[in-house]
Amino acid sequence: MNDDVIGTVIRFAASGGAIDVRIDQDNPAVRDLLTMLPLTLTFEDFNGAEKIAYPPRDIRTAGSPPSSAGAGDLAIYVPWGDIAFFYEGERGAPSADIVHLGVFDASREQFEALEEGDVTVTIAD
Repeated sequence: MNDDVIGTVIRFAASGGAIDVRIDQDNPAVRDLLTMLPLTLTFEDFNGAEKIAYPPRDIRTAGSPPSSAGAGDLAIYVPWGDIAFFYEGERGAPSADIVHLGVFDASREQFEALEEGDVTVTIAD
């Protein structure tokens, strides 16, 4: 794996479309997630603000800086171990419960496609 993970694009592809996430910081959680790819996830809506999925194992977050998340962020919610696309809401104060993974720009249709079945997660070419 390239030592410079910043700028890596991770593609979340479903039958109805895809969302690309650009890694914009280097932390242990990002590096661990990249070692898991490719993988398949199942997403569901949470609280009308997030699309969440549970990876096959916990992503190692130790040593990752506390963060916050708002619309346009992909993050891990540490207590549950889920990966979350935040599509609504503003960033709050940094918390050890949130580890930032990257940023994205997606339409409502792209988010709806994430719930239509399996989502394949890969590094985009």
